[in-house]
This record gives sequence, C-alpha cells and structure tokens, in this order.
Amino acid sequence: MSAKRIVIIDDDPEICDAMSHILSQNGYSVFTALDTHKGHQLFVDTQPDLLILDIMMETMDEGLNFATEVKKNDGVFGVPILIVSARPPVEKGYGRTLDEDLDWIHADIFMEKPIEPDELLHNVKLLVKN
Repeated sequence: MSAKRIVIIDDDPEICDAMSHILSQNGYSVFTALDTHKGHQLFVDTQPDLLILDIMMETMDEGLNFATEVKKNDGVFGVPILIVSARPPVEKGYGRTLDEDLDWIHADIFMEKPIEPDELLHNVKLLVKN
C-alpha cells in the first residue's frame, strides 16, 4: 500500500519543515508550499489524502479562502482539512468560537500553534483513513 499523501501550505518555512519531518518520519508522503498559489497547483497535482493549512499567510484570511474553495469543490477536492494557526480565529476578529461550529472555517480539525508532534500525528491519523 502506498504512503498517504499530505499537502502542507504555510508561509513559515520552519513550520513546513518541522511538520514535514514529523510526518515523513511516520510514513507519510509530504509536499509543501509557502503560499496558496503554489499550494493549489501542488494540491491538484498530488491529489492528497489530507490538507494541512495555515489561516494567515499573505493576507489575513488567505488560508480560510483556500479552505472554502476546497470544500466548495467537494467532488473534485473531497479531502479533510486540518487548519493550523498561531491564534484561534475568534481572536483575529472572525467573531465566532471554535466551540460554536468548525464548519464556518471549513476545517475538520483546528490546531493552535505551536503544535506538539504527538498531537499532530494523532489528528492526522484521525483524518487519514488507511
């Protein structure tokens, strides 16, 4: 059975490298992009089993917009999304808490940075089915 493919899109190269290292050491094929423009092409080319996405990149809501586009095209892009961010969206002025509803940010799981390796692996395993 081939390794599950994960695309990571985050504008912080150190975060991309750290998550990529953790995941590849645990048998996943990992592809990274530092923005959603390159990430979109990578996403289409690799047809990943999971998307890991930062919220704030070049713009405050770049990651949210990308996640919305992915979920809107569910027939084409039907993959789970794990969003990582330095702060919960409610602190950034989005006006809702994660406890209210994860659907509004179009994510299956939200993780706050810094991310613990064990927590990352746990959540990836929840989202990526064998």
